[in-house]
Amino acid sequence: MRLGIQKQAPAEAFLFILTFLTKHYGFDASSFINARNISMQALHIKGAKINAAYINELIEEAIVYAGDSSVLFKLSESVNPNKLGVLGYLMLHSGNVEEAIIKLCRYYPLIGKTLKPFFVAENDMYKLTLLIHREGEMEHLEKYSAEIHLSALLHLINKIIPTQIYPIQTTFRHTKPLHVKAYQKIFGENILFDEVENALFFDKTQLAMQTSYDNPYLLSVFEKEAEQSLGMSVHGSLKEQVLGCILIATGELDVSLESVAHKVGMHPRTLQKKLKEEGVSFVTLLGEVRQKLATHYLQKGLTTPTIASYLGYAERSPFLRAFKKWYGVSPKVWLGLHVKS
Repeated sequence: MRLGIQKQAPAEAFLFILTFLTKHYGFDASSFINARNISMQALHIKGAKINAAYINELIEEAIVYAGDSSVLFKLSESVNPNKLGVLGYLMLHSGNVEEAIIKLCRYYPLIGKTLKPFFVAENDMYKLTLLIHREGEMEHLEKYSAEIHLSALLHLINKIIPTQIYPIQTTFRHTKPLHVKAYQKIFGENILFDEVENALFFDKTQLAMQTSYDNPYLLSVFEKEAEQSLGMSVHGSLKEQVLGCILIATGELDVSLESVAHKVGMHPRTLQKKLKEEGVSFVTLLGEVRQKLATHYLQKGLTTPTIASYLGYAERSPFLRAFKKWYGVSPKVWLGLHVKS
């Protein structure tokens, strides 16, 4: 065990929690930040870290401030497949729960390289757990992180199936809290504390549940995109990296130049300049991704307002104009020409 080493956490996680608490609970972010001399500017740098203790302190203060012991579970409910880009679409279009979890584990690096999900068979059950990669070692998640991530994983699974399920067993490493009922609303009755790991356990029947959006064709399309994106961070050109970031951000309303530039780790002007040197522009690349995905969603049966939202349009009308520019016809006409009834 290392002594005297301050544990670090991704600044992005801290900012996500802080934004949620400020927006939904009116939490005084400025007071918290100033009391600890935290530089918000430094936190927005790609790959930035923050003292992990600050995240715990933030959550503890927020629970007291809100008078709500289920704050963390409500935070996890803000996560849904459509906000996870390609990874979310892989889960949505998987054939059943088991396949969705397998895709989650395989392609989790698309949304973060700090956490590593594991899915294994154990004692006639199937275990889904998360470990954190820190300083070259794999470690268990601490209390609040475990609560957030396990509830978020379960929430994602329940978002892609028609009937809500509870794990047949859930285990946590931390001691039993006073507010057990808040846990039971999320994980069901069978929850164990003071265990060796944080994990969700499912049975074969639950894993065999068909998803609501099962689509083998779309699954194969997004799996190819995911495989390509996983390689981009290592050896892709800037154009490929930007395409990957746009794909990952698809489904969010902020697929902006600024947002993607932040993901790539450049100033927006610098990104535009370097893309120009490669003979492309951000607008062109964004259009390529949107054009490719638009027809996939039409064939899936989604409405045009939903597709517009998935592709990052704030409203339906700009999407309709863009679609007609791409294909020369409206989405309805395109469907009639390309999809057999």
